[in-house]
Amino acid sequence: MAAPDPLPGTTSAVPVQHRIAVNGIELDCLEQGDGVPLLMLHGFPDHAASWRPLAERLGPGIRQLAPDQRGYRGSSRPPGVADYGIDILVNDLVGLIDALGIERVHLCGHDWGGVLAFELAERFPARVAGLIALNAPPARIFQHLILHDAEQRAASQYINLLRSDASNGLFCEARVEALVDRFLGDAARRGRLNADDLACYRDAWTRPGVWAAMRAWYRAAPFDIPAPGAPPAMDAQASPPPLAISCPVLIIWGERDIVFVPGMPDVIAAACPDVRIVRLPDAGHVPHRDAAAECAQLIRAFVAGDGRASLEKDQHHG
Repeated sequence: MAAPDPLPGTTSAVPVQHRIAVNGIELDCLEQGDGVPLLMLHGFPDHAASWRPLAERLGPGIRQLAPDQRGYRGSSRPPGVADYGIDILVNDLVGLIDALGIERVHLCGHDWGGVLAFELAERFPARVAGLIALNAPPARIFQHLILHDAEQRAASQYINLLRSDASNGLFCEARVEALVDRFLGDAARRGRLNADDLACYRDAWTRPGVWAAMRAWYRAAPFDIPAPGAPPAMDAQASPPPLAISCPVLIIWGERDIVFVPGMPDVIAAACPDVRIVRLPDAGHVPHRDAAAECAQLIRAFVAGDGRASLEKDQHHG
């Protein structure tokens, strides 16, 4: 991929790619910049280089570490569904942090990457200095809303599709152009992605077995997705489960998301002791692509220690 032109006020460093052995597999990891380590965890169906719009704008003082997660693009793709359970995925990340010689990191996770960021922060609190969630829920909060919120249940039916045999022919390497239009067409037409970005996605999505691996994340996940018309949960009045998150949390939420309900960030915030929500009215499910400059500004301040929940808890930008 050709190096993009540096943007004013941003880092012009070209990412360096490492191949790192962790947890019985190998992960490709992009690294750029120096300073406070920030582990950037992509979601479905992205990859490490998909952070490009944000990464170019984060500026100096941050050591950006973005892996292709297990099964994605250049990283190892074990063949079994059981190889993609949440416990294994979290251990990949701990192994990566260890291999990089880092004691504590800030986590920045989107979508599935945010699910893992919350899990890592709960299970290994001593390793996490702060957590940035970009339109991403903790697994238990997500499951709670699927069971108790009809709108979230309806929005989550795509998981049942990805688990079905029908998805094998819909989400596969042979249909890459249709998938590029489905997932990226609007962003490309709006100028959020450039030609190099699209070339990276085509490369990522045509690697042998990559879609089977990406689908395996959903097939191994512990989520129960009832049909939209199924009876409500027996404990319909149950409160969302608490989270054992001790680090500060910044939730950046694109309000045009159609994957998660608008009330999701409030439920997450109620379960975390030190949290700040920033809502971006003009951004969708991928706020770091739709509003890259705003997200970079917020993340820089948070990593520098200026974004703790002691500031105004819920803000709207835009």
